Amino acid sequence: MWIGNKILLESARDAMEKTITSENRDFWEGLYQKQTTPWDLGKAAPPLVTFLKSPYSVPPGRILIVGCGRGHEALLFAQNGFEVTGVDFAPSAVQATSKRLADGGFLGTNAYMLERNFFDIHEYDGYYDYILEHCTFCAIDPSMRRTYSWTVRDLLRPGGKLIGLWWLLPEKKGGPPFSVHKTEIFEFFREDFSIDIAYQPQDSVPERKGQELLTVLTKLG
Repeated sequence: MWIGNKILLESARDAMEKTITSENRDFWEGLYQKQTTPWDLGKAAPPLVTFLKSPYSVPPGRILIVGCGRGHEALLFAQNGFEVTGVDFAPSAVQATSKRLADGGFLGTNAYMLERNFFDIHEYDGYYDYILEHCTFCAIDPSMRRTYSWTVRDLLRPGGKLIGLWWLLPEKKGGPPFSVHKTEIFEFFREDFSIDIAYQPQDSVPERKGQELLTVLTKLG
C-alpha cells in the first residue's frame, strides 16, 4: 500500500540520502532490510491469478519476472507450469524469492534466479517467451522508460509477449513510485508490439481499485 505507507517510504528514502534511480541497488536493498516494502501485497496480485485461469491466458513457456521482489508472482507462474526466471538486484529480494521457490520444489528445476540489473542481462536476448511486468515500470525513473521498452523487446523472442499489470498513478512530484498513464505505456511500446488485450481488472486489491491495467502485448517481427 503505497499511500498508507507514504511516510515510512519517504523516511527511508531520506535516510538513504541518495538519488533514487533504477540503478541504486543500495536504496532498494535498504528498504528490504528495514521491512519497508509497501508495494509488496504479501501474495500474488489477484488480477494475475485470474488471468492465468481465464480464456486470455497463455500456454506455459519461459517467463522472466522483472523486479521479482519477494517472489509471489514467480511462484504463481511456476505453479502454473512455466519455466520461471526471477531477476532483481536487491540481494534480500533474491534470497526471499529463492526460498519461496525452493520451498515449493521449483528452484533449480523449472525456476531460476538472477541477482542482476534487468537492464544488463542482454546475454539472454531472444530467450524468453514471456516477460512479466508488475510494479517495476512505476518504480524506475521515467527517463529510463524508453530503455525499459527496448530491453523488454530485446529479451523476448520474435512473437514473445509482455504480460503487464501496470499500476496507473496520477501526476505527482517525484517518486518512486512515479506517475504512470496508460497512453504513455502504449506510446513506449507501439513501435515494437501489437496489443492482444488491455482491460481494467475488477479484482484489484482495494487500495489499487481502478488504478490497474492488464495488458498482453506481442513483439512484432
